Amino acid sequence: MSQWLKGLVGFMAKEFSKADYILRSLQKISHKRWELYIVSRIIHKIDDDIEFVCQQHVCRPDGYRALTDIYFPQFNLHLEIDEKHHSKQVVEDLERSDDIVLATGHEIHRLQTYYDEGSFKDISIVAAEADDFIDKLKEIKEIDVDKRKFVPWDWNYAYSSSRWITQGYLDVADNPVFRTQAEALRCFGFKGKSLQRGVWRIPDSTSDIVWFPRLYKHGMWHNKITKDGGHIYECAENSEGKRSIADQLFDAEKNPERKTIVFAKAKDSLGRNLLRYVGTFKLNISKSTEDCIVFDRLSTREKVRVC
Repeated sequence: MSQWLKGLVGFMAKEFSKADYILRSLQKISHKRWELYIVSRIIHKIDDDIEFVCQQHVCRPDGYRALTDIYFPQFNLHLEIDEKHHSKQVVEDLERSDDIVLATGHEIHRLQTYYDEGSFKDISIVAAEADDFIDKLKEIKEIDVDKRKFVPWDWNYAYSSSRWITQGYLDVADNPVFRTQAEALRCFGFKGKSLQRGVWRIPDSTSDIVWFPRLYKHGMWHNKITKDGGHIYECAENSEGKRSIADQLFDAEKNPERKTIVFAKAKDSLGRNLLRYVGTFKLNISKSTEDCIVFDRLSTREKVRVC
């Protein structure tokens, strides 16, 4: 086992801190010299309450799937650092991706480390361009603070249901992420300590359910979300899966108004498990088959339901 994997296993096995997150994020990109220089410069100069994610996978509105070098969730802003000879690694990373942010309306900023003819820029020029980007971040933050839209990055609060219960709703644009099913379900009235289940019915007057699918091939399922996030396909890989599909279609006919609130299971850039809200869907019986169920997205926003 490589030293990186040994470190990652140890990291995932214990309680992690914000310092762990920052140091591991930098360690992951340590083999990319220019990216490490620029990202570390940005991290050292931005305010502590600005959240960042290194190596975020993105599905853009045009359907293109990308790996952005650093992402700022509070501002829906991505920075891509253009280095020579790195495209092959990007493709390999994309093929291993589980966690995808649906980047509708996000801004992509680029910082190029070389001139168009191929020679590298002087490091002082790259530093100045990185500092210009940092100034841009700070200006955006100031505008959001003035509008009372800025939510500071609080390490202990970031994956808590409290944030969304206070806000009153979940929205795909805000990238709600949770570490456990129980924490996600507290937004809908769950009062237990833990839960390990694929589907949970909300205890209110509706028949609505919360679903925690893996949106990739896993076990008896091969689930997929479309590039625009508008549809989910739950496809069976064997006879057991087909029996489950038959049961779900039968149940959907009895509950035609049922909504399915979806938290996709995935891993973040450091390999930690997460659950990301990707929208509220409805099973489309007419489009489904005995092998594959189709879910159409009704909304990218869902009200919390706390008794």
